[in-house]
Amino acid sequence: MIETTTPVPARSTARPTSTARTAAELFLGLSFLVTSLAGGYGILVGGTPVIAQVGAVVFLVTLTCVLVSWFRELDADGADSSR
Repeated sequence: MIETTTPVPARSTARPTSTARTAAELFLGLSFLVTSLAGGYGILVGGTPVIAQVGAVVFLVTLTCVLVSWFRELDADGADSSR
């Protein structure tokens, strides 16, 4: 007798990333770049530009959102694997 079963493709366990999460991660990098450049410029001219302060606040808020998103995904993966 000949085995005629077809192999079942493995199911991907990776979750697709959303557009909002990708945009938030890109915004995180952009805000870091703006804050760093504005802060460096402020050091060169001897002042603190407002853009550096605003960029730092945006960076911290975006960092918090991205970290919460990452940890929620880890928590969801842990809950799925324990079932």
